[in-house]
Amino acid sequence: MGKEKFIRKRKSADKFTFKQSIMLGVVIIASVSIIFMQADNASAAKKKTKQDNHYVTMSFKNGVLTVKGNGEMGDPINITVYEGKNIKKVVIKKGVVSLPDNAFKDCKKLKKIVLPSTLKRIGARAFSNTTALESLNLPNGIKTIKEYTFEKSGIEKVNIPKTVKKIGAYAFEGCPIKNISIPKSVKSIEPGAFASSSIKSITIPKTVKKLGEGVFGNCKKLESITMPGNIGVIKYEEPDDEYQPKSFVGDSCKSLKKIKFTTSLNINILKRVGKSGGFEVMANDPKYKSVDGLIYSKDGKTLLRIPHGRKKVIISDKCTTVTAGSYGYEMYLADSAMKEIVFPKTVTKIILDDTLLGPSYYECNNIKITLNMDYLDDDSIKILWQTNKYWRNSLKDELLRKGLAKLNEENERMLMLDDGYLCAYLMKDISKIDDRSAWETIDGLVVPDNVKTIGTEAFTGFLVKSLTFGSGVKYVEENVLLAADVPNTYKNMATIYVKNHDIVISKKAFDANDQINIVMAYIVY
Repeated sequence: MGKEKFIRKRKSADKFTFKQSIMLGVVIIASVSIIFMQADNASAAKKKTKQDNHYVTMSFKNGVLTVKGNGEMGDPINITVYEGKNIKKVVIKKGVVSLPDNAFKDCKKLKKIVLPSTLKRIGARAFSNTTALESLNLPNGIKTIKEYTFEKSGIEKVNIPKTVKKIGAYAFEGCPIKNISIPKSVKSIEPGAFASSSIKSITIPKTVKKLGEGVFGNCKKLESITMPGNIGVIKYEEPDDEYQPKSFVGDSCKSLKKIKFTTSLNINILKRVGKSGGFEVMANDPKYKSVDGLIYSKDGKTLLRIPHGRKKVIISDKCTTVTAGSYGYEMYLADSAMKEIVFPKTVTKIILDDTLLGPSYYECNNIKITLNMDYLDDDSIKILWQTNKYWRNSLKDELLRKGLAKLNEENERMLMLDDGYLCAYLMKDISKIDDRSAWETIDGLVVPDNVKTIGTEAFTGFLVKSLTFGSGVKYVEENVLLAADVPNTYKNMATIYVKNHDIVISKKAFDANDQINIVMAYIVY
């Protein structure tokens, strides 16, 4: 009996041990299977998305790419398994906070993108060259639109949320975008931000403190700009080149009709705003007043700036003084389109200012000028003559018509003022003033004794070999002539015979590279 119990007990214990062993084996096998399955699933997932950054994953089905999870999208499309896929739509799910640089670059069939409210950062060139993409709604929370973000995309419409503070360089370059609204949150817009886009009008809010050079470069459809009048400039500098100042617009924008300033004008900013048809300053601008697109002093009596895109300029009949800088101020990468200018009867004085340039900044080399005043002092006439070589042909006719100048009775090619001032020895064809090969050579010309002063640039359009200053010439101003070339040499030489031994010749009367031989002539009575 006892033995029987013992045997039964042992069998029972053996049975228990066997069951435990079976169960333990099952557990081990199951565990190993799970480990291998997890590893295999992870491998499959990696193969499927090549991306698992902070639990953000991607999947693709029927042309739709879905990005979901919490955190940053790790890699751009072009380095994942979806490179080359026909992605037509992208849906970024809530929870994704960042898109990487080049995120969807070159997805040329991409037409629509849905962005979540959680998105805070979009990388540079994220939508570059997405030519089929037509519109995009950026969520609040984006603070910076990076450089080249939408470069050469097909975007025609984009909303910029109120959280954006900076628009990066070339962000919208080459986009067919026509109109864009910039929120007051934006503080700066980098160089080239809208270059080569299709915008027709744009308003830069007063909150923008700095604007990049070339920001509207090559915008051939741009018609109007509204912007602060005292805005700062962000320079665009080539790494290996010496910096050259540039405009906001450049010379390729021919359609710009108007620039409106919404804050007090810093007049020096005009050299950067492009070749527009007109300016408009604030009604309460403390220094300036705009009339018919031209800028005058606050009282309207002094003309200060003419827009370089204006072909026909009619000066206000309330104006009494014209600054030479009004038509001769510098504009970066843009020449004046002026073909005609009309001075009213009220203008009695032309004055120089520190903005005057040389007269080569004009597209037209035969500008028509009309003088309606009955009197203009000699100094004003001299300034008009010397500050624009392209209206001299017309100005000569007007001065003679109004009796403000005359031709020398001894040599009718010499335009004179009453005080004996020689304005110019007139070219036969002034339209060739820029063609040095067409210039005549002066050899043996005698300036009549009734000439008292040889004016600045009096012999422009000629090459002088020999010339005699008459006994009445007392003073020779600056840059009066250029010496003729000496054949088979690199020299320019001229001989000047002087009859008046008390003559005063400016130190800058002749070109520094010319060899001038001055001979004091003796007068025989």
